[in-house]
Amino acid sequence: MTFRNLLVFAVAALAAAGLSTVQAQEHFDPFQVQLDFFAGMLSGDEARFQRAMTATERALAENPDNGAALVWHGLGVATLSQREFEAGKPEAAMALLQKGLGEMARAVALEPDNIGVRIPRGSALREISRFMPPGMAEPLLEAARTDFQHTFDLQKDRLSEVATPHPLGELLQGLGDIYSRQGKADEA
Repeated sequence: MTFRNLLVFAVAALAAAGLSTVQAQEHFDPFQVQLDFFAGMLSGDEARFQRAMTATERALAENPDNGAALVWHGLGVATLSQREFEAGKPEAAMALLQKGLGEMARAVALEPDNIGVRIPRGSALREISRFMPPGMAEPLLEAARTDFQHTFDLQKDRLSEVATPHPLGELLQGLGDIYSRQGKADEA
C-alpha cells in the first residue's frame, strides 16, 4: 500500500467516523473538502483534488487563520510532496513536505482544541512517519500522539456520547498504535 493510500485511509476513517466536528464557515465546507481530497488521493480524481486545494486556498485568502482550511491545505501539500518523491525530485518533495507540515502545525497552534484540526493532522503525521527514517519519524509520531491524546482528553468526560463506538474505537486504536510504535507498551 502506498504512502498516499495509507494516509487517506487513516484520515478518512477518523473523519468519516464523526471526529471531524468542524463548523462550516462561509464559502468553506470542510466535509466537502475532505470528500474531494479523498477522491483525489485514493482514486486519482485530479479534478476533485484540485477543487479541494482551491477551496482551501480561497478560504485561506479570506482568513489566513482558518485552522480547518490550513490543516487540509497542509495535508494536500504533503500529498503533492509524495508526487514529487515518486517523480524522482527529492529536493522539491522535501520543500513541499516541510511546507505541508508547517501549515498543519500552524493550524494546531491556531486552534489547539479543534478536533477537526487535531484529527486530520494526527492521522496524517501517524502515516507519514511510517515512511521516514527514525530521526525524522520520531517528532512526527510524537506530534501525532499529542493530537490523538489531546482529542481523547477533550472528550474523556463524555466518551459515551461520542457519535458511535466507531469514532472512539478509531481514536483508541490510533493512540494504541502510536504508543506501541514509541515503545510505550503500558500506555498502548
